[in-house]
Amino acid sequence: MNVGNSFAIAVKDMREVFTSISIAGPMLGVPLFFALFLPLLTFYVSEHAAPALASRIFSIALPVAISSSKSLNSASFMGFFSIYVLGPIFLTMPILTASVIAADSFIGEKERKTAEALFSTPVKNSELLLGKIMASLIPTILLTLGVFVLYGVITNLLSYSSFGVYLLPTVPWLLLLLISPFLAVVTIGVVVIVSSHVRGTKEAQQISTLLVLPILILPFASITGFAMLTTRLLLYIALFLAIADIAVVYISVKTFNKESII
Repeated sequence: MNVGNSFAIAVKDMREVFTSISIAGPMLGVPLFFALFLPLLTFYVSEHAAPALASRIFSIALPVAISSSKSLNSASFMGFFSIYVLGPIFLTMPILTASVIAADSFIGEKERKTAEALFSTPVKNSELLLGKIMASLIPTILLTLGVFVLYGVITNLLSYSSFGVYLLPTVPWLLLLLISPFLAVVTIGVVVIVSSHVRGTKEAQQISTLLVLPILILPFASITGFAMLTTRLLLYIALFLAIADIAVVYISVKTFNKESII
């Protein structure tokens, strides 16, 4: 396998994605909006509604002691909401981002009628598959990391200015970030598997974004107390996703060929 060929394919596909306003605009705009807006919303609710809510619902162990009762309740609420409610919601980003890029990379060739050019190049199936996976995975990881960092910085600035504590990072928060690439790989693998069975990118995106549904259970599980995102639970989730990645990648390698994207 010539990794250089794969890298060239990845660069070409990434260039096509990020020069398309219809694809890059929502893909970049929505995560940035969440990273900027959600900390402000959480901070506002923590300041105005948290004392009553936190004392009745939440009991959170913060990394530092807080002296006043109001600060304790407000900071506890903000810490709980930032990590255990919004954290899982941010896990939808690698799924949505990877599904958009992978669908355009694998199936967009079919829609643009540019896939035939691949047959004029001596690129192996394995090199083509690796290149397109890289084109989807690299931007997804970088965007997810950037949004996690931006959200963490804004959350810490707000929490420290009012409560005198830095709420992030915590071990669960870092594990959520660790899980993100596993989710991206699963999503890309699903797109590869369905690429030969769908007619367009929209269908592939709709199928792959079904992976979002299990993720949305996690915030409600935390709010209701059914299942807290403990370190052990997140490690189990990471292990499960790692096994799923191996299975999905194996199936992708077995089923993918150039003809599947024509």
